[in-house]
Amino acid sequence: MSQLFQRKYLISFFYIIVCVVGFSSWNSINVEQMPELNLPSITVSYGWGSTVPEIMELEITRKVESAANLLRDVTGIRSITKEGTSSVTITFAKNAPVDFRAVEMREYLNNLEEDFPEAVSPASISRSVPRELEDQQTFLIYTLSGDLEGKDLLEFGQKSIKNKLLGLEGVADIKLEGVQDPALMVSFDRFKLERYELSHARLMNQIYQRLSWRGSGYTESGNGRYSLVLPPDYAQISEIERMQIDLPETERHLILAEIATVSVQDYPAKTKRRINGNPALTIEFVKEGGADAINLAEKIIDRMDVITSSLPIDMQLRLQYDSTEELRNQFDDLAQQAMISGILVFLIVFLFIRKLSAPLVIMGSVLFSVLFSITLLFLFKYTLNVITLAGITIALGMLIDNAVVVYEQVNPKLPKARKDRIAHIVQELPKTIVPVLGSTFTTIGIFVPLLFALEELRLFLLPLAVALTLTLISSVLIAFTWIPYALIWLNPVKKEISVSKKTKRFSYTRFFLQIMMWRSKLRWVFMFALISALGLPVFLIEDPDWEDTIWPEFTRTYFDNRDDIDPIIGGITRKFVDETYFGSPWQGNYQEYITVYIRTPQGTPLSEVDKIVQNYEKIVEPYAYAFTFYEAEMSEYFGAYMRFAVDPDFLYDPAPYYFFGEAMYLAARTGNVATSVSGFGDGISTGFGGQSSSHNIQLTGYAYNELEYLANDIKQRLERNRRVREVDINASSYFSRDDFQQYKLVFDKELITAKGMNEYEIMQSLTLDLNPTNTFGKVEFEGREMYLIGRSEVDRLYEENFVNTIRNTQRASFNIGEVAEIRKEKALNEIRRTDQAYERTISLNFLGNYRMGREYIQSVLEEVAAPVGAEIKFGNTFFSLENEEQSRNLWLIGLLSVLSVWMIVSALLESWSGPLFVISAIPFCVIGIMLGTLANDLAFDRGAIAGALLSIGVVVNNAILLIHQKQIEHSKGVRGLRCWIQIFKKKIRTILVTTTTTIIGLVPMMVLGTNEFWEALAVIVIWGLLFSTGILLLMSGIWEGRKRIRFLK
Repeated sequence: MSQLFQRKYLISFFYIIVCVVGFSSWNSINVEQMPELNLPSITVSYGWGSTVPEIMELEITRKVESAANLLRDVTGIRSITKEGTSSVTITFAKNAPVDFRAVEMREYLNNLEEDFPEAVSPASISRSVPRELEDQQTFLIYTLSGDLEGKDLLEFGQKSIKNKLLGLEGVADIKLEGVQDPALMVSFDRFKLERYELSHARLMNQIYQRLSWRGSGYTESGNGRYSLVLPPDYAQISEIERMQIDLPETERHLILAEIATVSVQDYPAKTKRRINGNPALTIEFVKEGGADAINLAEKIIDRMDVITSSLPIDMQLRLQYDSTEELRNQFDDLAQQAMISGILVFLIVFLFIRKLSAPLVIMGSVLFSVLFSITLLFLFKYTLNVITLAGITIALGMLIDNAVVVYEQVNPKLPKARKDRIAHIVQELPKTIVPVLGSTFTTIGIFVPLLFALEELRLFLLPLAVALTLTLISSVLIAFTWIPYALIWLNPVKKEISVSKKTKRFSYTRFFLQIMMWRSKLRWVFMFALISALGLPVFLIEDPDWEDTIWPEFTRTYFDNRDDIDPIIGGITRKFVDETYFGSPWQGNYQEYITVYIRTPQGTPLSEVDKIVQNYEKIVEPYAYAFTFYEAEMSEYFGAYMRFAVDPDFLYDPAPYYFFGEAMYLAARTGNVATSVSGFGDGISTGFGGQSSSHNIQLTGYAYNELEYLANDIKQRLERNRRVREVDINASSYFSRDDFQQYKLVFDKELITAKGMNEYEIMQSLTLDLNPTNTFGKVEFEGREMYLIGRSEVDRLYEENFVNTIRNTQRASFNIGEVAEIRKEKALNEIRRTDQAYERTISLNFLGNYRMGREYIQSVLEEVAAPVGAEIKFGNTFFSLENEEQSRNLWLIGLLSVLSVWMIVSALLESWSGPLFVISAIPFCVIGIMLGTLANDLAFDRGAIAGALLSIGVVVNNAILLIHQKQIEHSKGVRGLRCWIQIFKKKIRTILVTTTTTIIGLVPMMVLGTNEFWEALAVIVIWGLLFSTGILLLMSGIWEGRKRIRFLK
């Protein structure tokens, strides 16, 4: 080691390289909001008009699941089928080639789609992302508007924007929304079709054939063979309208214009999206994972500015949303706060150590560690984002800690001569190995159990663990090389100045002994106060079932009165659990929204939904300056969902609050729909109903019909008790609408046979009225690809007109009312399957207390014989079922983390009891964390979690410092309270410097910060370190025996 420190040029060039490469990596590393986090799964989605879930599941979902079972490495298949949509999520093994499996799935789907109806939209295959990041996928949004028809805007957007910018490096996709694809509409007069006995399907097939390119054989010329292709017969609408139609069984003929009208219109929309109330073409840029968000946004904005300058006068292109703007502001704020923090840390270190070189050496160690860690992140192809920055920030406290520990160990009694300095450092530096490696490895050890975490949790925390680990390893290397190098070669040689001063060492020692003696006498008081503050977490125990429980009978008194007992014995922990909102660790940003949810009755036309939305867009116009953007998503399936993103600069302006009040007033005045307005404080909810089901029964099985029969059987058994009300076998347990209704057409087969007809003829005659989007495929017309749709001229029919209208077939005349019955019945809004097992929920209300209802339902279910393969679950809520596996996994990770810390500290200290002292310091920090969260009314989300990890890491390091110094003093024969006096004398300054610099360094984040992530992190660390350091110093050494106290007296 001495030879290494003598080679000053080697170490000098190493740090020059660290600076050059570090700053180069800083400029080259990609910056983005969130890293690319793709789950090992793909989602296959189909759309089919307004088809009911049962038909969608039968015709689409089952076939897609069958194809998915042919893939390799599949670990699970889950499907959700709703009205007009089918979504199948396929989960693969951990290291499976997901992209390659997606290509295989596409090949299977191509074969399936040959048998699908023409109206089914093409399959969409997408990689699955965690739910917490779905809102962060939006990158850049522009809107294009002008005095043009929608189809012309769409064509301009495709040719002038999408085709030009899609090849830009880093752009994954460009979505054009807000304007529907064009469709060639053929609107038939149904009465004329029946009069002339014509089939609209046959006519549409003729039109499709004549609009398609057709092969007509081949010709051979020389050694080559050339295919002959005939172009479409029609190029204009007028040519289609003149198409000749032969009447059956006659020599007469008509032209298409006599029985139908032809036009190019927008495809009939079921959903619509609008940004800032602008009915324009929305252009959304999707970024590739890992691409530099800031640089890519600048390139796109520059390109779009060029396009804007060349637009016609009557067209406008506006930037509506830029997700990188917040990222830029966040980095600017962090740079400013880091500068202030650096100055404050410099002053604190200087005040404690009273040497100008000390803060320079320690701050240099921190700087080199950060640069080295960024270089490693760049080499391992990681990006700078919220998660990796959080990892570096968590490690920042340990960087200062390691530097201070090494400096405080080798700097005292540093000789004047450089050769003597090398010998002194070689002797003292090994004493820092245990505390430095202990704090580093214990922090890294907390994240080792992430290897056993669930896939989604591991995706979030693995980048944080990598950034933290690389930063800590860098700090160890820098602390063990930079600080000795700086003290040997950069610290100037000065003549020793002897200063004679009188000390009162004996009196100070005696006074300190008296304090420690009194502290030891009060140890049980301190312990009782500590336990009382933390509280007993018995409130987490669920109420037992006394008929089958291991709890003794005398505990029943507690459970019967726990509502009064738990607040007393629960302490801070219960208050923390009850009053704190626990957000998802990395969910979304902290944008403040006002949201409006409108649930319309089933069957409400999209145009009516749009009118309601326009009312809200109208009242927001006077306050539009206070919002960064607002968007509306409308659908015939659920209604509308609107989000108004409040500009952070206007959070203390009355404008958004005025709008919030007007939105609630408008919701109260809007009838026939259910409306919810939320955002600032208490919102309003009207029309949703005020009662929820008190009991839910979950059924799973592999046969859909058998599961329905089982649900009806359970319903009949439950309704025998008069206390049971509102049993619903089609309840939704996933926050979906539960008022879905469907129509069933039940034929009178005997009457149909008597009229000489069949069911197929009847359904053919109803097609035009039942399905407004009878798609017959895509054709090329007027230079564009568009859908070919045949429909009735009548847009909508009332049920009475539909039933009583006389219809004609080639064999007879009829109306629906005489040959069939239309039944309206409640059905499942969505059909869910997990690994091909169906799920169904039964909800009910019981007029009585919850325990009586639960016991009655259990007694009924015990008598039900479930079919083979079916399962009945009762006694758990939806949330417990959904999170049971994740809760078990989190408990496993927590236990493994404690065990990891225990083994690491035991190995370093060569002791079984030493780790007890280190681990016992964690509850001290937890007290400060909970108090800080409650006092500042924080949500315990990603910022708070990062702050908790940082504060726990620092306090664990402080505990390791104390227990390691205790071992050193014991090796010298010093024990008892005198041992702790020596420990505090040698390590108190190191602990105070580490804690104070970490706290002071985070004060600018708390005071000047505008981002809630960093504010929450700073608040939690400051409170956690203040309480943990104070309690640790108070509780250390209080368990020395009475005999030792008498001896010291």
